[in-house]
Amino acid sequence: MTAALLALALLAAPPPGAEAGEVRLEAAAHLRLTALGGRPGTEVRFDPAARAFRLDGYLVPEGRERYGSLLAAFRLDGRHRDGALRWTLALDTGEVRLAREPAAVDVCLSAASPTGFDTACGPLARAFPVPSTAGGQARLAANGRPLGEEVRATLLVREAAVAWSFGRAGFATLRAGRSRYAVADGLVHDDFATGADLALDLGALGPPLELRAALFQPTRDWPGRVDGITPVALVRADWLPSLFEHAGVFAAARRDRTGSVAELFRGAFEEDAVVRLAGLSPGQPGFAATAAYLLRVLSAAPEADATLLWAGASGSLLPARGHRVAFTAALQRGELQRLGTTPAGDPLPDVPLHGRALQVRWTWSPSPWLEVTPWLLYLSGDRPPAEKHRLGLPAGYHGFLGVTPYLAATNLFFGGGLSETFAARQATAPGVNGRGVLAPGLEVALDPAEAVALLARVAWLRAEDAGPYGGRTYGTELDLTARWSPRPWLALAAEGDVLWPGDFFGGDRAVTKAILAVDLLTP
Repeated sequence: MTAALLALALLAAPPPGAEAGEVRLEAAAHLRLTALGGRPGTEVRFDPAARAFRLDGYLVPEGRERYGSLLAAFRLDGRHRDGALRWTLALDTGEVRLAREPAAVDVCLSAASPTGFDTACGPLARAFPVPSTAGGQARLAANGRPLGEEVRATLLVREAAVAWSFGRAGFATLRAGRSRYAVADGLVHDDFATGADLALDLGALGPPLELRAALFQPTRDWPGRVDGITPVALVRADWLPSLFEHAGVFAAARRDRTGSVAELFRGAFEEDAVVRLAGLSPGQPGFAATAAYLLRVLSAAPEADATLLWAGASGSLLPARGHRVAFTAALQRGELQRLGTTPAGDPLPDVPLHGRALQVRWTWSPSPWLEVTPWLLYLSGDRPPAEKHRLGLPAGYHGFLGVTPYLAATNLFFGGGLSETFAARQATAPGVNGRGVLAPGLEVALDPAEAVALLARVAWLRAEDAGPYGGRTYGTELDLTARWSPRPWLALAAEGDVLWPGDFFGGDRAVTKAILAVDLLTP
């Protein structure tokens, strides 16, 4: 802790012997009031009174929630020696809100109970701590975990880095520390992490090319606080036809021994257990094994070793005046080992990984105040490994897995909109429970006045593989956002979103979100 604070203090001050240079300060406070309605339930809870799991609301749009939240941010940027030496120190609280986690309850299997479960576990019975329907104590949370834990793990530091440009015309730049790293334009990773990277701008010497290599630890926590975390290696080469265009290829790799990749399948394991248990009654063949399997899934985090490789191409080009085409295409290969067990307790076989991803955006600007952007997002999906093993299907998972992907294509399904900067950017499987997603959409942005911005999005969302209710259509989403900046330091905004669910979910009630926002910024 002392060493980290000392390092931050050194970063926040001009290096010894350097002229004062330019130091820029930015600060902001983002206030949000959010109301959610009809959100599909993806969590399984145990009802102590009924001595049974609540399974009827799984993936059914019926949840409701209202809350206020805050994000405060502070940033210092310094430039010295004509910009050859630069440093950054950025802190933010993450989304701070009152959250009520479910209370845990010890559950065991009991032949004497009419439901097959009980909370009065004898000394010889194995008890599993699982989330219950009873709400726990409300407490402040930041980035989805208790505020105190977030402070201890990160010191609220998002960036603390130094960059030095050297060589002829400053063509080489070395950066080290905590920075924001993006892989595959956010399809694989886009978050703050600790590492180092070297960029070579060969255009300063002649050929319009840029080469980059980076190595970083994919966690917001300080690396020493995370056991067994392994780095991501990234290499990239870009062609730079103009100042505002680039097109290139990339490759990235990671060996994971922390279980974070297995965590991507937690929801899929729960789904498999819920679907099986919902079709059984106590005393039927297979009930006890499936019930014990569900208890194991809910009470312990999945663990697995993983090797992941990604390769692809991306770019942003201006084919004609008023037109911009941005694209990202990626392939993923790898293997999961020791992913978990079957309901009978047998180990699952190793899982070969094969994934595909594509993102295309074409922005047309017929006037300075209007932009029209048709887009397409595709993340391959598949049935979860546990389900494929149960059905006797060939081993392998064909969903596209990222490290910490950050997608904001729509406001509800992907978590974009006015609160997208609040996202904790946790690792997630593609689509719902790894089923993948195909989403064509349209975005229209209007700036009718200098201080007014309007944005409308519509998208149709479909899974690559059928869900537990037999359907593949997630639904159709419409998002509307309005923003007004009456002063340079003040912005007021409102957002309204609705998702009309398709047959993937167990109900047709519309999912809605409404946000009122106030942003206070340094001028």
